[in-house]
Amino acid sequence: MTEAIIKVRGLHKYFGPLHVIKGVDLDVTSGEVVVVIGPSGGGKSTFLRCLNFLEEPSAGVIEIDTLKINAEESLRRQRKRIQKLRQKAGMVFQQFNLFPHMTALENVIEAPLTVKKMPRNEAISKAEELLEWVGLSEKRDEYPSRLSGGQQQRVAIARALCMEPKIMLFDEPTSALDPELINEVVDVMERLADEGMTMVVVTHELHFARDVADRVILMADGVWAEIAPPGEFFTNPKEERTRRFLAHIL
Repeated sequence: MTEAIIKVRGLHKYFGPLHVIKGVDLDVTSGEVVVVIGPSGGGKSTFLRCLNFLEEPSAGVIEIDTLKINAEESLRRQRKRIQKLRQKAGMVFQQFNLFPHMTALENVIEAPLTVKKMPRNEAISKAEELLEWVGLSEKRDEYPSRLSGGQQQRVAIARALCMEPKIMLFDEPTSALDPELINEVVDVMERLADEGMTMVVVTHELHFARDVADRVILMADGVWAEIAPPGEFFTNPKEERTRRFLAHIL
């Protein structure tokens, strides 16, 4: 059995009295693609944001690539470890969050320069490679306002990859895109999976879940309602809750 690169144990998240994540566990092995789907408000995005501490977990242990952080301990004291963990976990959001005053290239090199202190010529060389990989070489000197949503999201993926993460987290990366632009982002994600990147993806793109995921999770009311390989999940779900959800969206 391959050692898990992501380990989550007993993860809880409260927002005041609201119990959003209710003690979930998860192991993800290196190179695995896990897709999380489910109704709105079920905790999917919060779970993803807890993985790299954009949301502070209320309880539980998160380990990424052997770096372990226990939410029971003071997170302030663990700040350096959290920063290291974030470098291991690239994240792509619904909104592209590009710096509007920077070109595509400048957006991609910003974090390697400031966080990793990478030499500028090395960062530029890496960024140019990645922009070519996402099909945007010719857009390197364009500002975000001159790019389509799909192009902006592909720049955002290149930006996350430029930090050389061990895992990639995608939080509904296509939900802000016009339908005709969705495939250009999904294609990049599929290529990333083919190249062996470990990925946890929250998405409504069920064909991506069917075709690319190793496992699909239905998250509802803050818990895993069902976890199964896509073939089983979509054709023969065990749980009534999954059957109802799939009937509603398929």
